[in-house]
Amino acid sequence: MTNRNIIIGAALSCVVIIGAVVAVACSSMETPDKIDLTSTHTTAAETTQAPTEETSEAQTEPTEETAITLVTGESIAYKLATYTSDGITIQYPVLSNAGSQEAQINQLLKDNALSILKAYDTEDGATSIEIKCQVPSITKKRATAVYTGTASAAGAAHPVNVFYTNTVDLAACKDLGLKDFTDPYTMAGYVLSDDVQFDGISGSQLSAILEERKQMDIEYYTQIFKEADFPFDPSETWPSSFCYEKQGEIYFSIPVSHASGDYAIVKFIPETK
Repeated sequence: MTNRNIIIGAALSCVVIIGAVVAVACSSMETPDKIDLTSTHTTAAETTQAPTEETSEAQTEPTEETAITLVTGESIAYKLATYTSDGITIQYPVLSNAGSQEAQINQLLKDNALSILKAYDTEDGATSIEIKCQVPSITKKRATAVYTGTASAAGAAHPVNVFYTNTVDLAACKDLGLKDFTDPYTMAGYVLSDDVQFDGISGSQLSAILEERKQMDIEYYTQIFKEADFPFDPSETWPSSFCYEKQGEIYFSIPVSHASGDYAIVKFIPETK
């Protein structure tokens, strides 16, 4: 883990002091070169039958284990595979009946799901990562995977919450991101507005996030939304925001302090829906 991560982690642990909320909020929302992650928010998958899982002990060499139950959406089916290595478990979807580019699509989904290993220092074997996958939307045109979980490095004071997503255009075999669903500048203004809706957040957590939001401006949010989602370049920083679309509604994450959950999910309903 880089020194920058250590500094960021230390800053996040001090967020409870109201008088220091400005400095903590700003430092917690920087995009790190390498990251620790965990999840407090999940989105239920729309399925005809929930996938089942087979579990086994994690092994040193990566293995894949697939769920037995197939879930179908408009003739496209998927099953959940699990990548396991020493202290690491990551689920990802495997599609079937996905057309002539099925192999390439499945490789893209797997590569993106496992790309967190490139964003996080895992070479020393001391990192623990557990990521669950859900598929909230799958059609003939595109498939969406939502990843949530926990990750922690040896010696870290606490695990960090993880949230990332991947939407793939099945016809073009390419990643889709926030810029394909809406305008980054418009979403930045929406996040800063009184009309913003957060998904699954209320009470003191919501109050803390709104307080942190006061320290940000439209340029900050516009930039992270421009850089949101896959494709992920290992030479660059891990995206600070990920999004997905479900039944015409757009969901996307924003970074917040660790005390506030590490990320928050914003819900946007287009007027044209």
